[in-house]
Amino acid sequence: MANHFLVSIIQLLIFSSANFIIIIPTATSAKSEKLTHLHFYYHNNIAGPRATAVPINPKLQPVDLRDPASLFGRLIIADDPLTSGPSLENSTVVGSAQGMYGSASQTEMSFAMVFNFALTQGKYKGSSFCLLGRNPIFTNPRELAIVGGTGAFRFSRGYAILKTYYMDMQTGASTIVEYDVYIRHY
Repeated sequence: MANHFLVSIIQLLIFSSANFIIIIPTATSAKSEKLTHLHFYYHNNIAGPRATAVPINPKLQPVDLRDPASLFGRLIIADDPLTSGPSLENSTVVGSAQGMYGSASQTEMSFAMVFNFALTQGKYKGSSFCLLGRNPIFTNPRELAIVGGTGAFRFSRGYAILKTYYMDMQTGASTIVEYDVYIRHY
């Protein structure tokens, strides 16, 4: 009887209006939401034989880290390693940050970041999450948004707290950033 009633309601909605929303419970809605904390280090290197990031428009004027306008408009594509500790050589690689960042401010060193963090070790191996936001690189700490993911992080949301651990202040070519990520997911 209940199934017949549900079918009748659905048919009524379909035939009476094209503007409606049907909410269908799924297996995901029955699961309880979890909060996961991840901690790792992001290694970005834009120079030398071990470069992990490449400027897309390298013909712009030379970069002066004291002058944000000299960096404005640069777009960089990256495949940066994520490690369990601050040393790239002495830490376990736990994933990679694949995406792009571009200098989006003429008045401060700030990047617009669009990244997928793909995890390759541990409980969340094979899962990824998406980071998006404004990254004022000389502000410690700073916060960026987690706006989705795959695998264990499907339907995720959250935030990442970033702290610069090391930056080559002469050239800006090498940077290590500590990440504390808090993700709500099912």
